[in-house]
Amino acid sequence: MSPLEQPISFKNLALGRHLTIEYYDCSAQILADVKTMEQLFVDAAKRSGATVLESSFHAFQPQGVSGIVVICESHFAVHAWPEYDYAAVDIFTCGDQIDFELAAQTLRSSLQSRSMVISHALSRGVLGQNGAVLREQSQESAPPLENTMSWRKRYESADAWGMLASVDVYDCPEEMFTSGNVCTVLKALARQLDATPCGQNCCASFHDPERGDGLRFTQILDSGTITGRFSLERKTFYCDIFMCRFFDPQELSETLINALNGSYYRLQVAMRQ
Repeated sequence: MSPLEQPISFKNLALGRHLTIEYYDCSAQILADVKTMEQLFVDAAKRSGATVLESSFHAFQPQGVSGIVVICESHFAVHAWPEYDYAAVDIFTCGDQIDFELAAQTLRSSLQSRSMVISHALSRGVLGQNGAVLREQSQESAPPLENTMSWRKRYESADAWGMLASVDVYDCPEEMFTSGNVCTVLKALARQLDATPCGQNCCASFHDPERGDGLRFTQILDSGTITGRFSLERKTFYCDIFMCRFFDPQELSETLINALNGSYYRLQVAMRQ
């Protein structure tokens, strides 16, 4: 386990320490598994020297996990977005009893994160020399945070000509691997896109000596295309949706995972200029 490039440090004597961490390029499969997430956060808290009291984790539909590990010193908390391979973590403690660097690196290893960013290391309840809590002069209100997940804003700010969403839905049941089911899914996507199909969709089986059997599919629309492959060996539905206008890729991804009964999905979006 390699050390952090810049050691975590907190300024001032304070009642508490608050660390926020961004974990990118994590394992989507781990992020979507509520039991695995709970266990690895409990383990990280214990390894850091914290005393674990209880934990509570919740799985959202169609996917996503939020949870908290309550420790004597305060808490470890997380919200995970499997579709973006991303987890937002915050660790709060009273005092300096736990090893923040060990906690951060343990979570990075367990989440299989390829990129970790310490976004804030805050001292909470800063104490003066006489032990009193200091109140700093209030600053002007910061402007409201932009909604970083607003795809429409991204589309408009990029002055995009079109959008491409690549959605991979994992752990689909074998009974979903029929041309009839794929055609039903393609029709549902076209309706949600408010797009008119140009002719019948095409769905045909394929055999790849290296990658195994599956189905390939195409649907031409009046303003775009839906193409992809359904891998029987991997039980994964790979779908590319292109439109020469805006659409909400998150909504389409949730439609796909629900229609295919998958366990989790990953989403990549490109603005075409």
